[in-house]
Amino acid sequence: MSEAVEIGERIAVDISEWIEKANADPQAHLERQITEIFLAALAMTKPFANEIFLKGGILMGVVYKSPRQTGDIDFTAISEPSKEMAEALKAELNSAFPRAAAKLGYPDLMCNVQSSRYEPSARMFAKANGPLLALRVGYARRGSPQERTFLTGTATNVLDVDIAFREPVNAIQIVRLGHEGVTVRAYSLLDLIAEKLRALLQQPKRRRNRRQDVYDIACLLKQFALDADERVRLLALLREKCRARDIEPDREALGQAEVRDRAAKNWDTLGLELEDLPDFDGCFEVVDKFYRSLPWTRR
Repeated sequence: MSEAVEIGERIAVDISEWIEKANADPQAHLERQITEIFLAALAMTKPFANEIFLKGGILMGVVYKSPRQTGDIDFTAISEPSKEMAEALKAELNSAFPRAAAKLGYPDLMCNVQSSRYEPSARMFAKANGPLLALRVGYARRGSPQERTFLTGTATNVLDVDIAFREPVNAIQIVRLGHEGVTVRAYSLLDLIAEKLRALLQQPKRRRNRRQDVYDIACLLKQFALDADERVRLLALLREKCRARDIEPDREALGQAEVRDRAAKNWDTLGLELEDLPDFDGCFEVVDKFYRSLPWTRR
């Protein structure tokens, strides 16, 4: 699968700007520093740095300047899932954390993969259609009251990291995160939008509610106007991602009552992540209108 992934543009962002936006909240500010350490540590691990791609809310915040606050980190891995791979990744990350913290100027911050979980189960992890590896990274500041529990592997401050497998990926971008030379591989814009659309369509099947994806797609569509060729490519990618999860999308699918109702559920709770929460109906209309405008008659 890795051979099929196109390496697209190289971009540079200032991750310190994203970190400092949380300066008024000491815990959120610390969590963003830990996120930077995690990304730098991942960039130091081989071959995982070339096989694990950033997506989700952190990508939205760091690269696309989304104001939505999110704590967990989402990735897709193009390597085949196995418990051996997962254990090797954890060991490599734990080895890299001290070097990453020192490189970034955070020598007083400690991180360690505290626990892991396999979905749907450890037994089915390597066989499942869309398995997930969930890592909990404990962290603490040296000399703080939290250091004791961190050293016993029971830190109360944790960063949640989800790594999905067997997810079609068309293209990635190389993102330079600051002046320290840290680069990560991340979803392209089209892959990001396609996966968020797929997540909305998948709500009824998974019995999940994905209100954040409506907000995120609406934000991206305000920033970027996709031309006709990009829309053709986006739809092809959406269909591929849907096939991987046994979904057959059509022009009317996003507007179905259950899809819309699930996306609207608990919309107000996004106000905990945003200073200015937009109206759901307006956001959903933007997304659905765009979705319906894709070239569905073409194959």
